[in-house]
Amino acid sequence: MMIDPQLVDYLRGFVPERDALLQELEQRAEEGYIPILDLESAGFLRVLLAMTRPQRILEVGTAIGYSTIWFGRHSEAQITTMERDPERAAEARVNLQRAGLGERVELLEGDALDMIEGLGMYDLIFLDAAKGQYPRFLELLTPHLTEGGVLLSDNVLFQGMVSGEAEVKHKLRTMINRLREYNQLIAAHPAYVTTFLPLGDGLAISVKKA
Repeated sequence: MMIDPQLVDYLRGFVPERDALLQELEQRAEEGYIPILDLESAGFLRVLLAMTRPQRILEVGTAIGYSTIWFGRHSEAQITTMERDPERAAEARVNLQRAGLGERVELLEGDALDMIEGLGMYDLIFLDAAKGQYPRFLELLTPHLTEGGVLLSDNVLFQGMVSGEAEVKHKLRTMINRLREYNQLIAAHPAYVTTFLPLGDGLAISVKKA
């Protein structure tokens, strides 16, 4: 069952007030129909970062840099983020500079599927890219996550469609089937311990075993 909207509003009331830049990006995302991190998920992210204290973070899917700023504001980590849309990447660069994170964030522009192999090791990986490619991302990202590191996957319930609660439009069926496949893969993966949270559009939290 997806989380009740009234409960969502209640939980969002506990997320600390965002600064002017984050509020501006929230409005920009709403007006431009740009998917960004839900507030209740952002609240969870703050706690996760405080618990794990990652030194290196990889974000797959930058968009306009909203979640990247959350990572930067609530950790001391060096951050690598990847975005394939040139216009959004350019906008994200400006926003990251405005947030004072230009020196701590490396933004790679291009298809993440083509760039991951050449990357190093990370303590936390945030997967928020093309949903239909999540199974492939899992295969590529696992070698780059440290033992005890966290893989955080967003949108794994996708508007209730993945769990079968909402009707799946024909054009979305392939993507929804891939997300269902991903959830089964990550839940049973021998390298991870995984749980799912009905926050935002669904989060999967996976810890890599030693």
